[in-house]
Amino acid sequence: MEVSFKNKIVIPENVADILRTLSRADFFSQGLLVGSWVMLLYKEIFKIHYTLRTFDLDFALETITPVSGNVVDLEKIFIDLGYIVVTDYQSGFRKFTREGLEVEFLVHRKGGRDVPKVEIKHLNVSALPLPHVDILFLFPIVIDFGDYKIRIPSPEALFLHKLIIAQKRKSEAKKENDLAQCKTLTGTLDFSKITQILKSLKLSGKSRRSMANSCKAIDFPPQKLLF
Repeated sequence: MEVSFKNKIVIPENVADILRTLSRADFFSQGLLVGSWVMLLYKEIFKIHYTLRTFDLDFALETITPVSGNVVDLEKIFIDLGYIVVTDYQSGFRKFTREGLEVEFLVHRKGGRDVPKVEIKHLNVSALPLPHVDILFLFPIVIDFGDYKIRIPSPEALFLHKLIIAQKRKSEAKKENDLAQCKTLTGTLDFSKITQILKSLKLSGKSRRSMANSCKAIDFPPQKLLF
């Protein structure tokens, strides 16, 4: 699916600068914009009601290895854009910040072992390994801003992802935000895509219980997920 946002101002220029620069570096051939900014774009596409609660930018990476030999120095890109590299000296995880905006990168975590960070050498960036990030890459949407394009998750993929991770959150505020986003998305879902995504996944019993518990929390019938 591709959506045109040409001549539409839907995001601030400082965020657009990042997206445009990453697009021109071919980042979105292997990455997605994820997090709350996606909901703001859904607001334009699907006419949902949503108020942005955080200005942080999150990006997900599909793989820790280069795609088509694409090697990009993301740290240099952000420094050139005026961002400061902030390093967690305990874990070594790096993120970027400027004027209250924080940028982080995420990657799928395989297995149950908790790893503090993964170094993505071909992009010169740290990524935070989190479970079920792989779901976000199923049926992605391309957004065409005219002079650049980005990719974001489909509502169906984000919905299923959030149903699972909401129950894993240590922060009650983040859990509530995940569930609020799920509830907002219920009117946009294509259940044929939901079915295809679920059939492609090998979810554990624990993950399925998490989905059921989240469905209950947002008054969404879990039987609609056919699991």
